[in-house]
Amino acid sequence: MKHVISLLVFIAVAFSSWSAFKLYDISKLENEIKYDYAEVNKIKYGLFNLGIWKEQIFSILQSKAGSFELKASDFKSVKKELEKYLYDLHEEYFVSGKLVESLMNESKNSKNSVGKMLMGLFKGSIEKQIDQIDFKSKIPGIADQLMIELKKKTPELQRAITNQISKMITEEAGEKLADQRQPILDKYETENFENLNNLLTVKVNDISVLKKKWITWSLGGLFAALLILLLGKSVCSFSQSILWMTIICTVFLAIGLALPMIDLDARLSTVDLKIMDSNVHFNEQVMYFQSKSILDVTQTLLQGRGVDLKLVGLLILLFSIILPFMKMLLTCFFVLKASFRESVIVKTVIFYLGKWSMADVFVVAIFMSYIGFYGLINSQLGDLSGQSNSYTLETVNYSKLSPGIIYFTLYCVFSIVMSSIIHRKYRSTLKARQVQIQK
Repeated sequence: MKHVISLLVFIAVAFSSWSAFKLYDISKLENEIKYDYAEVNKIKYGLFNLGIWKEQIFSILQSKAGSFELKASDFKSVKKELEKYLYDLHEEYFVSGKLVESLMNESKNSKNSVGKMLMGLFKGSIEKQIDQIDFKSKIPGIADQLMIELKKKTPELQRAITNQISKMITEEAGEKLADQRQPILDKYETENFENLNNLLTVKVNDISVLKKKWITWSLGGLFAALLILLLGKSVCSFSQSILWMTIICTVFLAIGLALPMIDLDARLSTVDLKIMDSNVHFNEQVMYFQSKSILDVTQTLLQGRGVDLKLVGLLILLFSIILPFMKMLLTCFFVLKASFRESVIVKTVIFYLGKWSMADVFVVAIFMSYIGFYGLINSQLGDLSGQSNSYTLETVNYSKLSPGIIYFTLYCVFSIVMSSIIHRKYRSTLKARQVQIQK
């Protein structure tokens, strides 16, 4: 019967391991898609992109120039300035006699001696004729005629303003730089970023459905194996039960280390700004995104340049990866081989160093980090969110715990339970030996 139980447990664990492998593959693909989505929609390519701001401003200025029109109040102001200019012109040239002096100076500079002589003879007569010209009274009429001509030239003014704005923006922008996101467009064979975002969103949603299935199957397989062991504990030997529990814990540990622990995702979902009575809109601006497993974090820290980063990476590698696996391996030897039960090193690792593997503490740290990051991001995004006459800002925090934390937590729980069972069994065995010796 115990062989049947072992076979059933083996099938359940094998099925769970296969499901976990599928889960790992699909989680890896999901992470890749999420990072691509975050890269495409980073805030540096949108709200903080000077090129886009230049295009937006250029578009606004072009639309304003295209709708350029002088209103009645504008015509009044222009006419007033024209009349002022003409009155100043009258004072400067007619009243002061500068016009006659100007004519005389031109005749003096002329090579024609007859012209000089005639201008000298008729100077006084010219001054009297100019005085008789009532230029001042004609100024309002002249201003009206100029305004009529100005109204006729409004389309030409529109074109001139648009051309000048276009020239200014072109000179300012210079050659357009190549978009660094183009390789991602090519990767998914899409024509524009809107289609790419839609495609990536659909892919992530589809993968989420598959992830739930593989999580359910992998956890179901492991819990089924534990249930079979529990129901068959009267049939199976202690060593056989602990051996299978060790294998199950190792599977939990391996999956927990490989899968992402936390997704930190903070976005500006909608940004609407009002500039010159025109709306400037930005959608899905990713401020921060990270999704890492313990293995990823360890690798990143070990590859870091600073000594402090490498030290932390080594500590995580030792206490959260090496020691837990070593504990699982030595537990198997402790249960299967009597000689290992007397080894000081094996007992130290299982009963003492196992407590210092920090796996359970690491899980608490993950939860606290999540709560801290989630609260911090929510607080900061909450301060950013708002609405006024000049802008509308909507923020979203998509941060969440990932499946890796589930498996790693279960490893910690079952590892502690298993250690307690082994320790209790070991102490009861020692007491039985002491009783035998005393007898």
